[in-house]
Amino acid sequence: MPAPPDRSEPRADAKTLHDVVGFLDQGVAIFDADAQLTLANASFLAFYPALSDVLKPGVPWSIFLREAVNRGIMPPTVSQRLDEMEAGFEIDPTFADAVQMPSGRGQVYSIKLGQVAGGGFVLTQSLHVDETHEIDAAREAETLLRKVLEACPASLTMARVADGQIIYRSPAATELLGSAKSSFAHFAHAEERADFVTLLLPDAAVDNMRLTCLRPDGQEFPAVISARLIDYRGEDVIVANIEDLTAELSVQAELDRQKEQLFQSEKLSALGELLAGIAHELNNPLSIIVGNADILQEELENSGFERRISKLSQAAHRCVRIVRSFLSLARQEPLDLRAVDPAKLISGAIDAVSAEAEAANIRISSEHPENFQLIDADEVQLVQVIINLLTNAIHAIRDSETGDQITIRCDQSANQLHLTITDNGPGISPEIINRIFDPLFTTKDIGKGTGVGLAYCHRIIAAHKGRIRAESTNDRPGATFSIDLPFSAKP
Repeated sequence: MPAPPDRSEPRADAKTLHDVVGFLDQGVAIFDADAQLTLANASFLAFYPALSDVLKPGVPWSIFLREAVNRGIMPPTVSQRLDEMEAGFEIDPTFADAVQMPSGRGQVYSIKLGQVAGGGFVLTQSLHVDETHEIDAAREAETLLRKVLEACPASLTMARVADGQIIYRSPAATELLGSAKSSFAHFAHAEERADFVTLLLPDAAVDNMRLTCLRPDGQEFPAVISARLIDYRGEDVIVANIEDLTAELSVQAELDRQKEQLFQSEKLSALGELLAGIAHELNNPLSIIVGNADILQEELENSGFERRISKLSQAAHRCVRIVRSFLSLARQEPLDLRAVDPAKLISGAIDAVSAEAEAANIRISSEHPENFQLIDADEVQLVQVIINLLTNAIHAIRDSETGDQITIRCDQSANQLHLTITDNGPGISPEIINRIFDPLFTTKDIGKGTGVGLAYCHRIIAAHKGRIRAESTNDRPGATFSIDLPFSAKP
């Protein structure tokens, strides 16, 4: 008879099986034909740390189930179901099923039993993965993300770096930028997009870069862009947010205008106090000089000194006019508003400067409707404004020897009178056009201008709730001053 096999060492195939089972992440426990544990790998033991003293080779299947229930590891219903499955192998050796067992950590384990050769069976245990739930969760997350993006007010776009092809754009981006297939169409200037990409590539991020973009109708608008560079399906993709700065810049411009207006008002107020003091101090000595100059002209007539006395008298009278301008600017007297015909103001101003204009060979013409609607105005002050603007035009043409024509035009809208005084003289330099209404600013030579006149005009028009502007263009000679005044509320 052959010698019985030596059972002191496991056979090669059994040892190999032992090693293989030990490497599995799935929990595996093998029971023999007598339903006693012969092998449990580390993963199976990890599922039952509280049974470390029980799960030894040779422990019966019934004791394993009983202790798992007693120690709160396995629900009784699961234990009963597993016991029924093990007993079922005697009836149907191919019987197999799975039991779901919840754990105390909120997880669910899937336990399966299967018969093996020799009458034993194997128990496998693993973490249950509900693929259907995961798919549903992924779909729910995708739906949520889509809803968030669709409702997001930001103009978000995803575009490939290489060709600019749009992968995604939010509804806000479509409204702002249109539905072009390429992000290249969003940039008004190709060099700005090149600068944007150049700035983005090194750090994969750009924040608040100013540029000019295009609306769907091709209109340019100021914008700011923030972007990130990401990898999407193996390609470099730009995720960008573009903000329209039109409204923000408009608000900022209005704030700057109001600040400048307040600053000018404060300057005029301070200047008024200074000029009032100077004018009062100069008024008395000037009166003496003017009076004596007039007396000298009478007493020294035909004496050979007439020319010098005339220069003295002209200079004295000029000083008087300057002082009067100072006082007019400083007093800020209340307006004497009355319903006035604008045609009367214009004709009065033209009459006042006609002699000086004729002496310089300058023509002054007036174009206006036959019937004007009345305006509420202080007649004296508004005539002085028109005289001042006409005088400035005459002096500019005369001193530069450029031009020979001044035109006053009037138009009417629903609620305003629009008056323009245009000349064909040298015009106004772009560098100074924004400063000409500043107090004490003048382009005239020393001794020929005070810088008070236009500041005075600006104050009077503002007091009438109107607006005065200066314009000078390169496509035609000369300068234009525009005045808008509200019509009288009285019929």
